[in-house]
Amino acid sequence: MEAAIDLFSTQGFHATPTQQISDHAGVSAGTLFRYFRTKEELIDSLYTSIHRALADAVDEAIRPETPVEEQIKNVKRHVLQWMFENPKKTLFFEQFSSSPNITERAKEEAVTRFPALDELYQKAVSRGILTGINREVFLANFWYPNFMLVHLHTFGRLQSGIEETIDQAVASMWCGMEQRP
Repeated sequence: MEAAIDLFSTQGFHATPTQQISDHAGVSAGTLFRYFRTKEELIDSLYTSIHRALADAVDEAIRPETPVEEQIKNVKRHVLQWMFENPKKTLFFEQFSSSPNITERAKEEAVTRFPALDELYQKAVSRGILTGINREVFLANFWYPNFMLVHLHTFGRLQSGIEETIDQAVASMWCGMEQRP
């Protein structure tokens, strides 16, 4: 699976034949197909695995005893830390989140994978913290800038260290959603 992530995240789906994946992993093509019947099944498995890891990062960061605003910021911080520690998985996840190479089953499973983040959003709305911000805008502000930052990190183009970048990203997200009179 690591070999597939390495290749898919740098070459894409169509430019990565299964023989190259098995060669990179040091196994025969037959061994690869013993675990995954098709390249699409391999991608689904990778996508689901990464989605689960991100959901775990969300869940681990929630501290019910802290204010909702701080919980959202902490989740963003924790998720970004995971993404910077796992850039290839992050780039694979970004690449395949809207790909036609992910089955509908995997996409449906993924939709329900972040209930804790949805719950935080609902709490923030019900408490008047995020009034006028719909769920899709909240999620876009929460997730998509992270991918750009990981790209910049991967290319060695971050102007700050990772911790400072994370702090700036959290502040920027919150400023973008903060209510104005």
